[in-house]
Amino acid sequence: MVGKTEINARLVRLAWWAMGTIAVALVIVIRIRLLGIPLERDEGEYAYAGQLILQGIPPYKLAFNMKFPGTYAAYALVMSVFGQTIHGIHLGLLLVNVATIALIFLLGRRLIDATAGIAAAACYAVLSVSPSVLGLAAHATNFVLLPVLGGMLLLLDKQRVTASQPSQLNQAVQLFVSGLLFGIGVLMKQPAVLFVPFGVIYIVWKDAQGRLPFRVILVRTLTFGIGAVVPIAITCLVLWRAGVIDKFWFWTINYAWQYGSVVPLSQAPRIFFQSATDIVETGWPVWIIAGIGALAGCWDQRMRASTLFLISFLFFSAVALCAGFYFRPHYFILVLPAISLLAGAAISK
Repeated sequence: MVGKTEINARLVRLAWWAMGTIAVALVIVIRIRLLGIPLERDEGEYAYAGQLILQGIPPYKLAFNMKFPGTYAAYALVMSVFGQTIHGIHLGLLLVNVATIALIFLLGRRLIDATAGIAAAACYAVLSVSPSVLGLAAHATNFVLLPVLGGMLLLLDKQRVTASQPSQLNQAVQLFVSGLLFGIGVLMKQPAVLFVPFGVIYIVWKDAQGRLPFRVILVRTLTFGIGAVVPIAITCLVLWRAGVIDKFWFWTINYAWQYGSVVPLSQAPRIFFQSATDIVETGWPVWIIAGIGALAGCWDQRMRASTLFLISFLFFSAVALCAGFYFRPHYFILVLPAISLLAGAAISK
């Protein structure tokens, strides 16, 4: 006979699933209701570059910016499917947001349990639609998260390397595809490059724990790294064939480096706390719960490994948003998955 404690636990899990599902559904309704809001400044830039791509004109030929062209290509894809309209662009953002929510659920379930997954998904859905992070605008940070989280999910596969050749091949393909997804994230916006060392460190750490030979660890790490480089290499090749590689290099490397060096380090803390305060105040319950999840998870031996993984993810996410020390509101979207997953861990406990 099922005990009273077990029945209560099931009721609690059912309640969290119901609240999480309602929260996600409400956020989707809000986004659908507001599909027609005017484009924000960056959205206009991305939409124009996307239109040029659909007309056969490569990036950096008639339109110039310091961002990598991944988001331009994403806009072109969205507009080719849903139309070159405001509604079409925001419908694309809606689908990207829903897919990101789904990946956060899968990550939470893989790391902790299904309750943590649905709670984390609901937290991200609410935080990511907030005006404090310009959540209704299709910024590049939204397009960064989708492939990066997909790459993370592949890295969390618990399959071990064995002497079996098919198993080794599957592992190599999995690592390569994971790296490929991280590389696509970088293609969306340069600061995402800081997620790549996170993936490398995780691979080395897990393989070292499994006492794999140094040669095997090196090969696996290189496989992941090669996958991460491939999207950038292909992009450079395409832009070289289009005759715009010089402009691409100037705007995305030379100019971007100068732009990122304008704000002095001494002013960074003030700008950060000014921006972070507004964002944390808007969703303060989730941030507090996330802090509890980080502390409690480190204390609980059963959840310690998963919590340390999430804290590390939060660290690299925070470093990524620090690029240039501008700390604009939509940059903070990069840290929302880690915060949401830590909140899910706290709720699961």
